[in-house]
Amino acid sequence: MNEELLGLIESASAATPTWLAQKRQLALRLLAEMPAGDPALLADWQTDPDLTVDPVANVRTSGAVVRQPLLKPAPQYNGLLQENLMEKALGWQTSQENAAHLALLNGGNFIYVPDGEQVTAPIILSGHRHHPNNHDLILVGANVTVTIIDDQTMATTKPAVHATELLLGEGAQVNFCQINDFSARVSRQVVAAYQAQDSELRVTTASGRYPAQRLVFNDWLDGAGAKGQFSASYLLDEEQHVELCPSFKTEGNGATVQFEQSGFERAADLIAHLAVQAPREMVAMVSQHFQQ
Repeated sequence: MNEELLGLIESASAATPTWLAQKRQLALRLLAEMPAGDPALLADWQTDPDLTVDPVANVRTSGAVVRQPLLKPAPQYNGLLQENLMEKALGWQTSQENAAHLALLNGGNFIYVPDGEQVTAPIILSGHRHHPNNHDLILVGANVTVTIIDDQTMATTKPAVHATELLLGEGAQVNFCQINDFSARVSRQVVAAYQAQDSELRVTTASGRYPAQRLVFNDWLDGAGAKGQFSASYLLDEEQHVELCPSFKTEGNGATVQFEQSGFERAADLIAHLAVQAPREMVAMVSQHFQQ
């Protein structure tokens, strides 16, 4: 990565917190020292970088849930962001692809659910993302119960990555649902999680006619008794091939994780499958996407 690109990142980071600007520049400077990433992604991002800031997604929530733009949070949340952004669930130093994603961020959401909150209505993220690097950081405090539905569409045709980090506090119970909808032929949908003691995470994804080329699932079950369950459903298509990349680390005593995948030739069968395990809000969204 050349000095010209570094200068572009420095200019694009001018309105962000100092720690984030420095972290993005450091990621670019150290990129060559990291394990190689996808050459198609990296070549496009280097030769034709897009550093436009994407508008913040529409987020429907209630109660004490905090929602902030990832690149420009309120000052009182800088500490939480600095400690957790691409540090525990998805490490920025683990690959050139991750480092470049951090350096070239176009936007995203920071969502924080404080300890003890019982969020009865689902948190819903929606809208169109028009630039290639979007990132959502979701922190869920201890003993929280919450459902989160991600219905954001990646509308750019440039090689794109949409990454979501989920960090669960002790005893948290999270149901995370995501609809996978991309316009780019070279693309990644990443769901990466960190789980503390006795936390429970259920991840359900649905991929239709325009899926990400690769679905990445990472979960670090660090606490004792942590439980993870991942379910990926997708439409079978001779022209579209979805590569599933699960990677799980169970370090806590008694921690367990399960992964399952299901392919369907008809959208109606996929929707019927989801109706058994996913919130009705997600089923309705999938029906709207896949049966158009």
